[in-house]
Amino acid sequence: MVKSMRMSAVSSILLALLALALLIPGTASAASVSISKTAQTALSKHIAAAPAPTKDKLNAQYLALQSYQGQETSLDERYKSLHASNGQLLDAVNKRIKAIDAEKLARLANEANAAREKYKPLFALYTSLNKQIADARKLKLKELTAVLSRQAGTVKIAVQLAREEIRMRDDALKTAKASTAKTVKALKTKLAAIDPLHAQTKTAQSAVSGMKKNIPGVVKTMNACVKSGSFAGTLEALNALVSSSKGIVDYKTRIVGYENSVTAVIKGVNAQIPAK
Repeated sequence: MVKSMRMSAVSSILLALLALALLIPGTASAASVSISKTAQTALSKHIAAAPAPTKDKLNAQYLALQSYQGQETSLDERYKSLHASNGQLLDAVNKRIKAIDAEKLARLANEANAAREKYKPLFALYTSLNKQIADARKLKLKELTAVLSRQAGTVKIAVQLAREEIRMRDDALKTAKASTAKTVKALKTKLAAIDPLHAQTKTAQSAVSGMKKNIPGVVKTMNACVKSGSFAGTLEALNALVSSSKGIVDYKTRIVGYENSVTAVIKGVNAQIPAK
């Protein structure tokens, strides 16, 4: 008698929890296992009419199903939020990487270009003097050739110094570009650790899609068992749905884990980007 009362009390508690679960908005519709409100009501009545031992098993499995549905919904929301956040973080990091040494490189390039512009008149003068020397020699004007050669000799020293300055500025720009490219490459290589994580996410998502394919058929079978009053059939269908839901939750837990790893990679790279 006492045992019977205890089982009855447990069943009452389970039914109360089940009723509460059914009132949770959006849980069933958002999860992979979708059971209509009409079917939920019929299932609730069906479970209430089952013999005590079977009733407890049906209640336990349906509550487990509701729990997995809630977990799946929560995981979907977490993944959606993480994925959107990671997209923004990745864009920001790529922009920072692209901007590495941008001001320095622009300054060095401007200095190199400015030096070329600055010495253009000098180079033009040197070219002109050499042309005049060649013309004077052709005309065999020795004195003019000598005067122009002395002038060219003086200008040549200035030209050599100018070319050396331009070379130094070009070398400085080249060295800076190489250093920046090396830094960018290293950061991009570390950021590439995201790719296998995305691949693992796609694999897990494909697995979830595969598991979802059989769910509508199982729900249909369960509804038919409820309608015909087959407690054993209903329990078997619930067992299958719980198994599928657990598998889906396991995969979606992995997916959220992969996305958390993506966050860690992006933040790690972001911390290593040189400050301006």
